[in-house]
Amino acid sequence: MQQTDRDASQGMAPRPSSLHAAGAWGALLAGAVLFALGLWGYQSGETLSEIDYWWIACLGIAGLTIGALLHLGWAASGFLGGLYIAGFSAQLALKDPFWFQQFQFGGAELALAMLAAVGLQGLVGGLYLLRAGALRHLGQIGGSLGWFRLFLVAMVLIAGSKAAMEFIALDDMPRYAKQLVIALGFLACNLVGLAAFLVALPGDALGRAGVRFRRLVALAGDPKPVSALDARLPLILAGFVFVVCASISLWSFDGVPHLDGIVYLFHARYFADGVLTLPIPAGVEAFNHYLMDIRGDRWFSVNLPGWPAALAIGIWLGVPWLINPVLAGISVLLLHRFLRVQTDRGTANLTSFLLAVSPWYLSMSSTMLIHTFAYTMILGAWVLLQRSRTEPGLVAPLLAGCLMGWLFLARPLEGVYMGVLTGIWTLSFLTDRRQWRTVIMYGLGCFAVGVLLFFNNRALTGSATLMPIKAYLDEFWGPGRNDMGFGPHIGAPDWGNVDVFDGHSPIEALINFHQNFYELNMDLLGWGGASVLFALVFVLWGRWTRFTAAMAVIVAMTFFIYALYWYAGGFYAGPRYWFLAIVPMLVFSALGLRRFVEMLHGIYPEVHVAERIAAMVILLGASSVLVYESWLALNKYPDINGYHADYLKLSRKEEFRNALVFIRSDEPESEYGSAFWLNDFAPDAETPLFAKDLGPESNREVAAGYPDRQIYVVEARSVEYPVVTVVQGPVSSVEALE
Repeated sequence: MQQTDRDASQGMAPRPSSLHAAGAWGALLAGAVLFALGLWGYQSGETLSEIDYWWIACLGIAGLTIGALLHLGWAASGFLGGLYIAGFSAQLALKDPFWFQQFQFGGAELALAMLAAVGLQGLVGGLYLLRAGALRHLGQIGGSLGWFRLFLVAMVLIAGSKAAMEFIALDDMPRYAKQLVIALGFLACNLVGLAAFLVALPGDALGRAGVRFRRLVALAGDPKPVSALDARLPLILAGFVFVVCASISLWSFDGVPHLDGIVYLFHARYFADGVLTLPIPAGVEAFNHYLMDIRGDRWFSVNLPGWPAALAIGIWLGVPWLINPVLAGISVLLLHRFLRVQTDRGTANLTSFLLAVSPWYLSMSSTMLIHTFAYTMILGAWVLLQRSRTEPGLVAPLLAGCLMGWLFLARPLEGVYMGVLTGIWTLSFLTDRRQWRTVIMYGLGCFAVGVLLFFNNRALTGSATLMPIKAYLDEFWGPGRNDMGFGPHIGAPDWGNVDVFDGHSPIEALINFHQNFYELNMDLLGWGGASVLFALVFVLWGRWTRFTAAMAVIVAMTFFIYALYWYAGGFYAGPRYWFLAIVPMLVFSALGLRRFVEMLHGIYPEVHVAERIAAMVILLGASSVLVYESWLALNKYPDINGYHADYLKLSRKEEFRNALVFIRSDEPESEYGSAFWLNDFAPDAETPLFAKDLGPESNREVAAGYPDRQIYVVEARSVEYPVVTVVQGPVSSVEALE
């Protein structure tokens, strides 16, 4: 490796040669053309499929990468970096992004070209490593790091390369073996390509670049004075996260809720009107939706009130789709502040960067689900308690407790275990009598807000300890089916392959764990099937402290508690029930990168190991956003599960003001979710009400309840109607439609 570095350095001129310059401009031009062609084709949908055009755009990114590094005179590393992007994006293009993410070689017209790109990535990378004496260096590295621990890393990566849940449900393990072999082949190509990229980087040039870089940004363990960029970096990363999440929320999700977000947003809508429940509307079955319950003369969402209360702010402002992107940006700032105090500025910089490029975090924060809100509450409480440790007072710990209480209002289970763990951490502050105030005020804040959940329960179910969702699902599915724990009666009836066996058992918990771990390994960083690699490096080789032990406890508690739940919770935006593990996993990844640099530096002290690893992290970070996240944003999330924005567009038209719109569909329950959240039952609301067309009798009952509204009938999306289409109306009575 040392000789390879010298050879690369000697071939490195202060400025690129004319040949390099011509090649650089050619690669940049070709990359720009391919990128533009891919975007144009994706939008127009002509000739090729969307996934093919997405891959062409990624080839453009690969070309731009080659051109940029060629411009620096880094020919070999530029070519290998471009090959990694081309090959990794090809692997994604050959994978179904939905549900169990199987490889499907017949889904893309350019499948053979994609396979060729993957093969070329592995072949060229392998030949380059062999030329550099890879086998000799592998023996040296293995002997230094320990073959057994390297074997454990390999086993974990193999386990995280393909989930077995669907194949177990279908009793088709030979197909699982085939998919696993493909996944491991692709993983090998990625690792070989990245290793070749590391070796090919010109060490002397990197050394000079590293000196300049260190003047700008603190690295992990670096005690340098704070620079202007250091001070601005958290804001830059927070702004980046906000822009990316807002873009995905608006363009991929169309600014509308999907899945559980539908009822969350409807809940927020009537919270914004200042009411806890709604009167039962006329013909309620035409308006009803999953997770809406009726008790006495009241109609309400059974979801917990914490997250809808936050979403109500978005309703007031008219931009509910922006709430999570804003919280995501705030969380980056809070995480940086928290880690800067707990560790050092360099570790805070690196971990915040990893959070900002994490596809899991970006995807989750682009939805209207609850999980980004939960972490914002936790990080906010931690930062306030940190302040209380150095500046004992009453207000900061009280506010910290209120934030943790708000988490309890939204996610009671997570509120309990994160609140207790945070409370134990707070007890460690007790170095003098003043800190008793911190502990007491934190507890009071938790109680003052958290107790509201029991008042909410009593108001909706008549019992302070019976949550509305528990009462609803006990009636909807059967008593105890949604409980935590093991037993033959637990689990939703007929949820297909996502609930492998009847009931819930330790074996099924292991299957769910495997599914979630696969999604974690893919989505945490989007690093070619090795997202957990550097977290593993820290676990096996790192230096443990009280802080990292506390992070490990959070991970272990999260994994253990959700092993007791029958549903894995993934398939949409990463393993969402494990979301509280994201910060500890990224902390471990940052510390693992630092430890990896130290270990390799011990083996190769003169080859600029830190600079090489930094260059690789920059390449992988760019790939996380430009390749992996764009694969999700452009190929998975638009119209996911059939949800769409057609009804939102209708609601904004003047002719539908104060209208009653009946939706005619062959699948009214699934289609109605796209419209349900728009309904505003406030007496002074003038927006349209959307109801399911359940037949003449139901329609007459609904129309009688809203005699002053003009009536329309629309056909839902179908083969005949590619968009929601008005087929009748406006009329003043249902009879006019018959």
